[in-house]
This record gives sequence, structure tokens and C-alpha cells, in this order.
Amino acid sequence: MTYAEPLTGMMGEVAAELLGKPNEHLSKINDGVLKFGTNGSMEVNTREGWFADYEANVRGGVLDLIAHKAGAQDHASAFRWLEDHGIKEPSDNTDKPIPKFYDYADESGAVLFRVERKGKGDSKTFLQHGPDGNGGFICNKGCMQGVRRVLYRLPELIAADPAEIVFVCEGEKDADNLAAHGLIATTNPGGAGKFLRDFAPVLEGRRVVVLEDNDEAGRNHAADVEAKLKSIAAMVTTLKLPGASKSDVSDWLENSGSGSAFELRRKAGEALDKATAPDDLVSLDLAALATVAPKAKLFSIERLAPLAEVTLFTGPGSAGKSLLGQQLATAAAADLQCLGLDVMPGPAIYLTCEDDAEQLHFRQAHICDSMGVPMASLSGKLHLMSLRGALDNALTVEADKGKLMPSESYQRLVRKILATGSKLVFLDNVAHLFTGNENDRGEVTRFVNLLNKAAGETGAAIVLLGHPNKQGDQWSGSTAWPNAVRSRIYLEHDEETDLRTLSLPKSNYGQKGEVVSFRWHEWAFVLDKDLPADTRAEIAQVVKANGENAAFLRCLAAATESNRAVSHNPGSNYAPKVFAAMPESKSYTAKALAGAMERLLHLGTIALDQPLWRGPNRVMKQGIKLAKICTDPPARTPCTDPHETPGNAARFNPPIYKYISGAGPDGPPPPIEDYDLDWGTDGEGEQ
Repeated sequence: MTYAEPLTGMMGEVAAELLGKPNEHLSKINDGVLKFGTNGSMEVNTREGWFADYEANVRGGVLDLIAHKAGAQDHASAFRWLEDHGIKEPSDNTDKPIPKFYDYADESGAVLFRVERKGKGDSKTFLQHGPDGNGGFICNKGCMQGVRRVLYRLPELIAADPAEIVFVCEGEKDADNLAAHGLIATTNPGGAGKFLRDFAPVLEGRRVVVLEDNDEAGRNHAADVEAKLKSIAAMVTTLKLPGASKSDVSDWLENSGSGSAFELRRKAGEALDKATAPDDLVSLDLAALATVAPKAKLFSIERLAPLAEVTLFTGPGSAGKSLLGQQLATAAAADLQCLGLDVMPGPAIYLTCEDDAEQLHFRQAHICDSMGVPMASLSGKLHLMSLRGALDNALTVEADKGKLMPSESYQRLVRKILATGSKLVFLDNVAHLFTGNENDRGEVTRFVNLLNKAAGETGAAIVLLGHPNKQGDQWSGSTAWPNAVRSRIYLEHDEETDLRTLSLPKSNYGQKGEVVSFRWHEWAFVLDKDLPADTRAEIAQVVKANGENAAFLRCLAAATESNRAVSHNPGSNYAPKVFAAMPESKSYTAKALAGAMERLLHLGTIALDQPLWRGPNRVMKQGIKLAKICTDPPARTPCTDPHETPGNAARFNPPIYKYISGAGPDGPPPPIEDYDLDWGTDGEGEQ
């Protein structure tokens, strides 16, 4: 690299100052070749102005030798070293100021290009030097063509603690001065007004303070940088330091004396807190509103999911929330109704943390078949995403003083919604996205408010899937969940009829109550009226039979618990007649229960004339019992822990009666991978 100063001629003095006396036996002083060390491992050529440290494998010129042996961080400090040691005249006493070079490196530290600052004050100019193809750099027309632009001090920025504030300055000198004070600082090449959007992702999730220079260009530049980081950084604000016109942070540091870095950190923290603090309360301008017609709330899904709001969607683990969410998202992308509900047409997102890509594909293929939609036609409209196995799904991180701040995952989600233009977004499910304490009302409310922020910024209806708790409530954890949302939907599954019912327990924008009922059929949800007539009739027959079977088995369990033997033989203990009078029969007739008894006997579910228990007279009672026996006869029916009292006898599910899809829980349900599973925190699965 060529400099204005004759650096080559300074090599001898620099070597003497840094390396001491050369090895006279190995050196050729008259030829300008100096060897240092016992074996001459350090060689200096004073005529050509270069050195070579063979042990360290380092070579270079005068400035490189100063960096190698004196620890100069950059060329500017190397020049100062020359001045301090009297080898070079101070810059102020020369007609030609020393140029300053700033290296821009990539993530690995490899220098991509250099910026040269020439002159001082208002007369300074900046020149960019691109690679010359020979390991050096050159400044000429087109030298930066095809060269990747990056932020200044990029390796240091990437390596810095993510919790530290990042200062974005207007120039390299300011960034270096802040770094010398132990702060994290950067800038962009090209000066004011040249901050590219491509630079922003490096600052994703960071707390950023843009330092504004005291002139019009500085104000405009700071506003531009802040605007481009608004949706990328976790927090961003602009800080203007006091000073004269055209002053910058370097001037402020110089005039502030000791402790200036601490003071700058304090000011930056206050600026960030102020930027995130709520504005003063503002009243609605009723006079202005009186001239405008009010608008009703718009819905992405009729009655269920209002735009720009979060809707909580809960239901038992096997009800089919995931399938329904993916089917509704498909309806939006395909511009179709779903289960008789109007769905706003447009791009939609279904994001799951539980199912892998293969399962999403499996469900989507069957949904498309059921709805008559070619899967390829949904490309670019329906966005299915699986985060199963990812470790950074949480949408919040804990910041200072226990505050929940948006995480990188949250920022990615918002960018995806904006990039796709989606107005319907399903997030499956809350257990993976919220890592706080679900019983802490404050944490729950802040999380829902964060999602409402995303909904408001994107205009999308965000549907958050969750599970009920084991006590039977429609949600798990704090009551803040239903209270924090304006809309809540619930999917219920009647296990006797296999009918699913979607209801609206809470709606601030519409009528509450039942919305629609439907059933699972061939891997998708359908309305009864949309099934072929013969299929509906067959399903109705099987549902009726399964209901009768279930009633018979409930009554048998209740009779057994009370030590009441029943028989298949007509008489006072004839099972169908006894059961018809029991509340567990749900008003099924003796004739219907007799049919159930014959079916269950045919299926091998029950057995007749079986030993049950010994009466007070030690005579063995006999009657109907479940065919499955847990212990040697006489055994209780159904299977129980022998140490339990009769009132704690275990319940059981009725058997499959007939293989008809959608014919009831006892007809073939979806395979286990199609269920929602809530593993909870105690390791117990809920199907």
C-alpha cells in the first residue's frame, strides 16, 4: 500500500526501536539486511522496507511491524507511535496530512474492503478501496463492483454480548472511539444516508441506540437508520448529545472527561426506556369521529377470529384442533368456505411446534382431497411451517428487571406475516411458544399483549391453540388467558356420537354460543349434510348402536360397583330391564339395551354366567361381567386395584362396533399421529 509519507526509509529506525541490536554474524548491514535472534528468525530489509518473522509467520511493512511488535490496533495508532518516538514529524507540521484507513471485515475477520479518510475538518474526503486481486486493495473507478458491503467492526459486533447496547454512529472514527471506551459500536460505509436495509438483520433482537450528529444530515441519517431497524431490533431509539453545530459523539467524549463512557451508557438506557414507555394518555377526538361512519369489526373467520386480534382456541387433546386449524388456513388460501363458515380469502399461516413436515404433508393431502383443492394451487398462499425439535421457539425473552421482551423468534414471526401478507395465522401451541409461568397473571397478560401487538402491527387474526387443564377447565393455568383475549373458541368432542362442536364461549365482537357441529370423515372435518345420503344413514345407525353399547357398559360398571348381579336370563335381575331404570342408561329402552347386550356378547366384550363375588352366605354370585379379567376368579368387574373400594372402580371405554369413518369414537378414529397431544409438565400424555 502506498502512503504519502516515505515509510520505507523509516524501517531501520523502527527496527532499532522495536528489535534492538541485530545479530552481526548473520546480518549483511551494507546490503540493508538485518537478522535478529540467535538463528536469525526475524529478518528486516531496511532498503526495501519490509520484515519477516519466520517463527510467527508474519510479514509486512513498517506499519505492520509496529502492529506486530508494538501492538498498534490500526494504522492511525501506528502513525502516532512513529510520531511519539520521534521517527516521524507530527501530522500538524506537514503539508500533507496522513491518510487514515478503516478496514471492513466479514464475520470471520477477513477484510472485504477499506475506507480511506484524507484531510481534516471540512476538507476531509473518504475513498473506498476494493480488492486488487493480488491480496491488496486499490482505489479506482469500479473497484467496489461486486464487493459485499457490511457494517463496520462486524466481527466485534457478532461476538458481543447480545444484552449489550449497540451504538450506531455516523462514522468510523466515532465507532473506534466508542470501542476504545469498551462500548459496542458500528457504522455503515458511505456516510450519512447510506445505511442499507441489508445491514439491519445483523442487529436483529438487539437494543440499538442511533447517535445523531448535530447537523441536518445527522438528523436525517439517524431517522433513516431508526426507521430501517424498527421492525428488526428488539428496541431502537435515537440519542442526540449536547454540543456545537456539526459536533458528534467523539467531540462529546473528548469534552466530557473521565467517566464519559459510563454517562453515555446511562443516557442510552434512559433513551431506550423512554422510547418503550407508553405515551401520554390521549383522548379520542369525538368531534372528528362524529363526521365519520363507524366500522364494525372485521373477521378472518366468520364470528370466530377477528382481524388484528388474538383468539384463544382450546379443546381436549383428541378433539382435532390442529386438523381444524390447518383446514381453516387452507380455506383462506383457497378462497373457500369451511364447514359452512365464511373465511376471508388470502394468504394464511399454520405454524406448529408439535408436528413434523411429513405429518403436515399427510394432513394437507387429505384436506385438499376433502375440499377438492389441488395442493399445487396453494403454493405461495398457504404457508405450513414446522418448528418441531427447534429449541428457540419461545416468543419472549427475559430482559432486565424481569421484563419480558420480544425474542428473535417473535421478530421472525412478525416478518413472516408481513412478508406473506397473511391475515389468518394459527400458532400451535401455547405450551411451546410461552415459556413463562402459566399461573402468573402478569406473565400471561404480557405474553398475550405481545401477540396482540403483532396482530395490530400486521392486521392479522392470530389464533393461539392451547389445551384445557386436567380439572376440566377450558384452559390451562391462570384465568388471565381467557381474560386477556377478546375472542375465545372451544372445540368439544362427544365421544358417544363422535360429533365435534365448535362454540364461542367469549366474543366481544359477536354473539356467543354454539357455532357449528361436524364430524371427522376420511381424514378431514365435514358437515353431516355434505356426506352422501347412504353414508349418513350408515353412520347414524352405527352411532346409535355405539351409544347403546356404551350405555350398557356404563350400567354394568355401576351395577358391579354396588355388588348388584345381573343376568341375561329373563327375571328380576334381567340386565336390560334393570339397566333401563338406571340413570346411567340415559333413557335407553330395555329393548335397545337388549340389542346392545347381544352385540357386546358377539364382540366378546362381555361374558355370561361368570363368577362375580361371594354373598354373605358364602354362595358365589354369578352373572354378566366383562370378558377381560385382571385376576383369577372371582374378580371384580371391571378390572380394578384389589385394594381400592368399590366406589373407586376404574372406568373403561366401549369397544369398536363397526369400521365406518366418522361413526363415533368407537368407529375408527384418526391415527395417533393425527391427535393433539398435551404432554404437560409431569410427563403424562393426554390423548
